[in-house]
Amino acid sequence: MTLRHISIKNTCGGLIFLAAVSGMASCEKFIDISTPPNAIGSDNAYVDSASASAVISGIYSGLSSGSRSVFFNSIKYGAMSADEGYYVSTTSFDNFKNNTLAAGNELAEMYLNIYTRIGRTNYAIEGLTATTALSASLRNQLLGEAKFLRAWCYFQMTNFFGKMPLVTNTNAIANSQLPRAEVADVYKQMVTDLTEAKELMRSTYPSAGRSRANRYVAAALLAKVYLYQGNWEASEAAASEVIGNVDYSLVNDLSQVFLNNSSETIWHISLLGLPNQAAIQASEFVPASTPTFVLYDTLANTFEANDQRKVFWTQPITWQGKEYRYPYKYKVRQTIAGTEYPIVFRLAEMYLIRAEARANQNKTEDGVKDINEVRGRAQIGLLPLNTGKEALLAALEHEHWVELFTESDRWFNLKRLNKATEVLSLIKPQWQSFQQLYPIPLQERNANPVLDDNPDY
Repeated sequence: MTLRHISIKNTCGGLIFLAAVSGMASCEKFIDISTPPNAIGSDNAYVDSASASAVISGIYSGLSSGSRSVFFNSIKYGAMSADEGYYVSTTSFDNFKNNTLAAGNELAEMYLNIYTRIGRTNYAIEGLTATTALSASLRNQLLGEAKFLRAWCYFQMTNFFGKMPLVTNTNAIANSQLPRAEVADVYKQMVTDLTEAKELMRSTYPSAGRSRANRYVAAALLAKVYLYQGNWEASEAAASEVIGNVDYSLVNDLSQVFLNNSSETIWHISLLGLPNQAAIQASEFVPASTPTFVLYDTLANTFEANDQRKVFWTQPITWQGKEYRYPYKYKVRQTIAGTEYPIVFRLAEMYLIRAEARANQNKTEDGVKDINEVRGRAQIGLLPLNTGKEALLAALEHEHWVELFTESDRWFNLKRLNKATEVLSLIKPQWQSFQQLYPIPLQERNANPVLDDNPDY
């Protein structure tokens, strides 16, 4: 067989890689030989700037394509698993709402989609490291983007599933038999990737808009990773690096925050090349007539009096005699090219991250100033500068919820803060603490004899 890119879907660990192969391993279940969109054959992937850039663009496109994208699954599944929202007019996702996921293949697509992106970043990292055909500037930028994307995928993966096989090379046979790495080791790899990515990438965005990573995008994820590790000093420093960039500023008009030209955006998913797709948060969450996805009453009722986020970012709808509120951060259900792009990182989150990092270093007055940047924009009362550490941390937990709802934050935060059982047992009658991690898909465990499931599934 001629060397080319193919998608291997196998029963040797279930990982899908965009691989350069010359034969078929006996463990393959089936092979899709067609070249995916934006894929470039391995023999000519890194010979010029256009083809090398197309490889990286292909990885980005896999994060955004359709309602089953890696990015949107993170938002949708996390919101339902936590106490943010659920589908009121269908029972299709009740296993997420009720945290009653089975130890079967319900999550197989999500699991495989993320590992597909990881596999492709590994091929890109190896190819870009080896090439001598590109300028140093371009090679470094693309290599930094690949390392950033790998870290972002692992952040998603480990926060949903816990311990994960840590795949950082293209040895498909060996990788298919990897055991699950400890979460601490996965985070260590994220820090390595992001630290290197930050040094490799430019401070400017490599393309129009903010849909590809630059140095500050890597710093934003690094601030979050350090926060999850409890490395407060490093988290504060990384968040400060982003906040200090004059290209970013909070948008005072809350109706303008989620537009694609928002100055608050650090990284968004581009819909260029997807002409028939609106921001998925609008096309899926904003009802045409009857409600689809609605907020839990606990969230809808937790906004403080006069909080403008409730006014601008939620809307009421009455259905079957009950009033619900639905997410309204993104407003355009039908495609209007260039109006709204799904935002992954924005500046308000950096202020909240830095506030928490500072609070945990007993820099409470500085932390209060940071949280007040966000609260002031929402037009609610500012915290006094002498607010104590515990009161500030409690305020930050609340602020994360009302500022970042349906932005893939609450589910991860509840677990990070050891609050999941305390909070979710009040609204989910079947809640059990082991449900903080999703089960490992059965097909993965059948394929890899050393891959065990999470406890109690």
